[in-house]
Formats: sequence, structure tokens, C-alpha cells
Amino acid sequence: MVDPEREEIIRRAAKRINEEIDSLRFDFRDQDMSDVLSMILLSEETRLLELEARSSKETNSVLQRLGDLDAALGEYLSR
Repeated sequence: MVDPEREEIIRRAAKRINEEIDSLRFDFRDQDMSDVLSMILLSEETRLLELEARSSKETNSVLQRLGDLDAALGEYLSR
């Protein structure tokens, strides 16, 4: 059984995928459905990798700032 929070995410994902299918099937009428699904998969995977890269950069930035604060606090407390 899927918990309600995850179910909502799955429903939103399905809705977005269906909207993309409708849009691409309109733009690429002559393409096979598997080609349309491949385009959607590539687009979503690219977006996911971009989000992961951005998240990693932000995490590294936060860790660097925490390290700087820790060093400054350690220096202050050692006086």
C-alpha cells in the first residue's frame, strides 16, 4: 500500500507525464508512441540530473559555510 503523501506525488507525476504526452503527440503527430515516451524520459532524466547537480552545489556551499562558522566559533572560544 502507498502512503497518502507518496500517492499524491505519484498522481502529480502521472498528470505531468500525461500532459507531456498530449503536448508531444500534438507536436510530433507522425512519431510512434515509444518515441514520444523516450523523449519524455530523456527530458525528465535531464531535469533530474540538473536538480541533483544544483542540490549538490548547494549542499557543498552550506557545508563550506558551516565549516567557516565552526572555525570562527572555535577561534572565538579558544581566546
